[in-house]
Amino acid sequence: MPLYKGLGIGLGTDAHTIVLDLGEAYSKLGFAGEDQPRMVIPTTIETIDCATAIKFTSTIFQVVQSLTYSKTFFDKVFYKHLQVNPKLQRVIICESLLNPTKIREAVATVLFQHFEVPSIFFAPHHLLACFTIAVNTALVLDCSYRETLVIPVIENTPVLWGWQAAPLGAASIHHSIMDEILDKGKIQLEHNPATPVTQRLSDKVLEDIKVKACFVSEYERAKKIQSAKWSKEPIEEILQQKEMVYPLDGVTRLIIPSSIRENAAEVLFEQDNDQVSVATLVLDSLLNCPIDSRKELARNLLVTGGTSMLPGFRHRLLFELKELVQHEERYNSKLSECEFRVHNPPIHANLVGWLGASIFATLEAFQRKSITKEYFNQHNGKLPDWCATDITPPNEAILPPFKVKPRLSLPSAGTKRIKSESHHTKSES
Repeated sequence: MPLYKGLGIGLGTDAHTIVLDLGEAYSKLGFAGEDQPRMVIPTTIETIDCATAIKFTSTIFQVVQSLTYSKTFFDKVFYKHLQVNPKLQRVIICESLLNPTKIREAVATVLFQHFEVPSIFFAPHHLLACFTIAVNTALVLDCSYRETLVIPVIENTPVLWGWQAAPLGAASIHHSIMDEILDKGKIQLEHNPATPVTQRLSDKVLEDIKVKACFVSEYERAKKIQSAKWSKEPIEEILQQKEMVYPLDGVTRLIIPSSIRENAAEVLFEQDNDQVSVATLVLDSLLNCPIDSRKELARNLLVTGGTSMLPGFRHRLLFELKELVQHEERYNSKLSECEFRVHNPPIHANLVGWLGASIFATLEAFQRKSITKEYFNQHNGKLPDWCATDITPPNEAILPPFKVKPRLSLPSAGTKRIKSESHHTKSES
C-alpha cells in the first residue's frame, strides 16, 4: 500500500468508516467503500514469551483476559496498520451471528472507553456475505478455522432455526496432517539417514504444508481412497505420487508421504458416527427451512471462509450434495427437486464477509443503526441482541415514532360537476 493512502485517510477531512472482520485465525482490516481490505493480519498478540492467540470464547476468564489483549490488538490495528485516529472513525465489525454477547460487550467496552470511537455496529457475517453477490436469499456456508457454520438468509433475514454447525475446519485438516506425519513422516538432518518424526509441528508449519501441498480430490477418486482406507489396502498404489520434501530450516528437511496431499482434506467430507459432514450440514439446513424457499436457497449457495479456498472444494461439495440427495432416503424424499448452484463471488472466499461490510457501511442505514457511546452508557454497557427483548435497538430509539398523516378528503371530479350544475340551475331560476 502506498504511504500517501494511509496519510490521506489519517490526515484528511473526511473520516472513513473502519471495517473489521475479526476471525479466530486472521483479521481483515480496511475502510468502507473499498473493494478489498488494506491488511490481513493474524489475530494474535505478540508477547515477550510467545505469540498469544486472541480467542473470542464465552468463558469468563478469557473474556476478562481478552480486555487486556484487545487493547494491545486494537492499538496495533488503529495506529500501526491503518494509521488513523480512532476518535474520528466509525467502526463496523463483521462477526458470527452466534458470537457470545459477553464477547461483543467486551470489545465494545474497549473501543468506547479506551479508544473513544464515535459509534460501533456489529453485523452478522452470513447476512453481509449476501451483499457481495446482490441477492436477498442465499444459503451461506462459512468454512473457517475452527468450525463450519451454515445459516440460511431469506429476504435479508437470517433464519436462526435453520442453522447447522460442526467442528470441521482448518484445525481438523491440521490435525489430520499431523497424524499422518507422526505415522509415516520422516526427518532428515543434512546427509544423515532419515528418522521418524517424534515431536508435533507448530500450527504455522502445518498451515504452510496445507496451503502448498493439499487439495480436495474429485468425488470418484475420493471414494476409491476411502474404500482403500476401510479395507486397509495401501493408499500409495492409488495415489501414485512422490513424497514431498519440506525444508524446516537450513539443515533439516521433513519428508512428507504423498497420501497427505489428498487424504488430509477428506476429514471435511467423511461422515462421522452422527452422519455429519460439510455436505450434510447444507442439506440439513435446507430441511429446516420453509418448503417454498428450499429451491431458491439451493440455487443460491454461497461458500465463504478460508478453508473453502482449497483447490477442488466447491466442485467436490456440489458432487457430494447431488450424490447424497440421490442415494440417501432422508434427503431424496424432500430435496429431490432442488438444483444446487454455487455463486462465484467477486473476491476471495475468505474476504467475502469483509467486502459485504464495506458495502453496507456506505449505506444510510449504517449510520442510523450504529451504537453510539451515549447509547452504550445509557444502557449500562449492554448491547441490543436478537435474544434480548428489554433493550430498544438504536434505530427505534433515535427515530421519532411514525405517525400516519390524515388523508385529505378531496372531492372527486363527479362531485364538482354536480355542484356546478346545481349552482347553474339556481342562477337560471
